Amino acid sequence: MSVDGNLGKALRFWEQGREYEDAGRLVLASRSYTRGLGSFLSYVKLARTPELAPAYYAFGSLGRETARLLIEASPRDAVRNARMALAASHLADPSGGQLPRIEGAVRDDRHPPLYQLTLGSRGPELTPETRIAGAADARDLLASLLGSDATWHGARNLWPIGSGPRLGPGPVGYWKEKQRFMQATMPSCAGFDSSGERDRLTAEAAAIHAELHRLAVGFKAGKDPKRGAE
Repeated sequence: MSVDGNLGKALRFWEQGREYEDAGRLVLASRSYTRGLGSFLSYVKLARTPELAPAYYAFGSLGRETARLLIEASPRDAVRNARMALAASHLADPSGGQLPRIEGAVRDDRHPPLYQLTLGSRGPELTPETRIAGAADARDLLASLLGSDATWHGARNLWPIGSGPRLGPGPVGYWKEKQRFMQATMPSCAGFDSSGERDRLTAEAAAIHAELHRLAVGFKAGKDPKRGAE
């Protein structure tokens, strides 16, 4: 299969998962979502296009949706998927999670907005505000799952997003990359315990939403619904 073929597979699995979820077949829904996430990962790992933000944003949206589906049935799997969503959403964020860069990302009109990857045809334009808000929502989601339970692993010995070498093609590279995403943490949280990571993520999300509210008139920066916007 071509590299680009992974995008079609990801969207088909996502759509199939929603159909299963609507029918109350939650185990099958989670399996389809998981396969969709794997297809997104294969694409962003192997693609050579310079603009991967739409794929990363869709990857993060599906990850957040999957995590929310699994919260009650499998909290630990929900955390793993929330970490995948955090990594993908952060990599789609044009500000890189840096508050001083949000204003430039929102107001920079030198590049046209991107098209979103959707479950149907091409959808509404993917603006910087949407990508930044998605990264904030990913922080909120993971923070809500960490809680204060001492059994949760904190951000110690996890993967600071973006660190390390680029992994090449092949099954070994794919599984190592998947492990990275499932153990991802924000670089700002590296070395923290669960409560420290939760508090930092919550604070960062609140600051990002506040900055978006200040800069982007008319943009409603807030948490995604159970099924996040693609």
